[in-house]
Amino acid sequence: MVDSSTESSRLEALCKSLGNLWSEDDVINVTQGISAEKLAEGRRTLFGKLYSRPNVNFPAFIKTMTWAWKTDNVSCTTLEPGFFSFTFKSEAEKQRILDAVPWSFSSNLLVLQQCDPDIPDICYDFSQCPFWVHLFGLPFGRVTSEVVREIASRIGEVLEVKLEAKGNGIYKIGKARIKLNLATPLKTGIVVNLGCKKLWIEFKYERLPHFFYSCGRIGHYASACKEIPYESTRLEEDIPGNFGNWLRAEARILSPYGKIFYGKQS
Repeated sequence: MVDSSTESSRLEALCKSLGNLWSEDDVINVTQGISAEKLAEGRRTLFGKLYSRPNVNFPAFIKTMTWAWKTDNVSCTTLEPGFFSFTFKSEAEKQRILDAVPWSFSSNLLVLQQCDPDIPDICYDFSQCPFWVHLFGLPFGRVTSEVVREIASRIGEVLEVKLEAKGNGIYKIGKARIKLNLATPLKTGIVVNLGCKKLWIEFKYERLPHFFYSCGRIGHYASACKEIPYESTRLEEDIPGNFGNWLRAEARILSPYGKIFYGKQS
């Protein structure tokens, strides 16, 4: 929600716009608190919004999501096309789902937010979503929590850092859970200066939903992207985009940029 100063300025703008249609008598002070039952229900409820293409087959949607969440104990209500409320049987189950974001339906990102009983439905912000991001190409000696956090902070707000063992050896992979701004292109990588040398470190995203290879934005499609005008000839000629499948964590390969930096072009 907005802070008090922003709220005051918006209220002032509203009063000015209403003019004679409004008076101080139109302010109602609600003194009754939220019931314990409502508070408990709110703690078990998530709001979810499909980031693009909101018109979906609801039975297929709820069947897919309950299967993915491994639960049948959820009540789902459609608030508007692509906007839903999910109420679970327990706070623990709700938190398990929220901690495991991102979720997608047919490669369409479903952004989840915790319910707050004092926030109107229209005021929830679905412009950000946490993703686990791998730092591909980070040398063995530099895989520390501090280094991973410092590099990951260039992408967005770092929520958590993990160092995962690879196989049975001592080699570890650094990754961070980062809150991404969905309106901006996915970052492909960064140059890291070690003093004695510079390295190109690539970012690879876990459970990445659909994104447009030309603009790099989640939820954008070739025929409906405002950033990159649709050109059928470009698709027919199979001209490579600035982004690609190599951004996915399961694609353990160098991007075209990494190949250029390390001289690995074929």
